[in-house]
Amino acid sequence: MYGVLADGRLTYTAIDAATGQRTHGAVTSTATLGFTPKAMATLNFNTILVTENGPEGKLYRIDVITNRDSLVFSPPVLLGTGYTHDLLAYDGNSHLFGIAAGVLRRYTVNATKPALANISTGERIGGGFTLKTLTATASNWILGTTTAGQLISYRINGTENYTRYQLRDTTWQVFDHLMSPGGGVYYGHRPEGSMHRYLDGNPHDGNGADVAGQGTVDTGGWTQTLLSTQPATVS
Repeated sequence: MYGVLADGRLTYTAIDAATGQRTHGAVTSTATLGFTPKAMATLNFNTILVTENGPEGKLYRIDVITNRDSLVFSPPVLLGTGYTHDLLAYDGNSHLFGIAAGVLRRYTVNATKPALANISTGERIGGGFTLKTLTATASNWILGTTTAGQLISYRINGTENYTRYQLRDTTWQVFDHLMSPGGGVYYGHRPEGSMHRYLDGNPHDGNGADVAGQGTVDTGGWTQTLLSTQPATVS
């Protein structure tokens, strides 16, 4: 799981999805991003996409050199502009999702280390996506929460075509970041720095009755302003 601290440094932490125990980290970079980030999505174990919080909507690629004993990354690569998304999520199967001004778009990413030419023009999936958090749970499945506490899953079918499933009506407003490595495992981060683990028995049945808390990963210490996990690493 990658994160960004308030001062722009990157962090990396590994969590055992079966036990909820941290197995590595957090390790923190010495270098900073050099810009104020707004949204991030992890593509794979050493590639992250991050947008800048600015009117141009700059999109950067972060190439991680090592995250073992320390976190070292190459200077951010500017890919393009116009990515003014408040939230980003990658599903591990070429689909990058972004929400800007309540509009959800889907981009196709066809390289592990993409240049701008490897990212398609975003197709509009729909409007009214006033989500507080966003993650991807499988190929063309996304999950998010609202400020009112709803937990909502979406099956993305195509342009202006999706199916909405409201899994929970309340209580999920306590989380400011939501992440899923796949396999029905969800991590929820609270503003005071705690990290919590949930398991969805069948993440694609549109039913929240089988979403159960699995305990706390840590009661504090997660001070990142952004968090993102590598998708499709748990089955």
